[in-house]
Amino acid sequence: MRILNVGIREVILLLVIMLILFGPRQMRENARNLARAIRKFIRSDTWRAFIGVVDDVNTIKEQVVRESGLQEIQDSLRGVTRSLDEIDADLHRENLAGPRPNGPVTAEQPKQDTDESANE
Repeated sequence: MRILNVGIREVILLLVIMLILFGPRQMRENARNLARAIRKFIRSDTWRAFIGVVDDVNTIKEQVVRESGLQEIQDSLRGVTRSLDEIDADLHRENLAGPRPNGPVTAEQPKQDTDESANE
């Protein structure tokens, strides 16, 4: 679970540090004060205006994507990305399985000098 890009481990670490710094009594008071401040801010006109702007921006973004045909391109790119991921996974599995009996496949094998070419 991630809230505001903060994981559960970070939250627990932060709570432990706060408990050490403030102690249990002061930590309860600080938590109450913080909750009141957050509640007051969320109920404020500033927060409502901010949420309205965010909704408007998301609506405009969705409309631009729909009208420009970008949704089809995004879907195509997702399909290509999935295919490439599958190919990458297959190659990774082959590499983990070890080398092939005839050696790796290369585009061009270098020519090797033989005794006959050295004698000419």
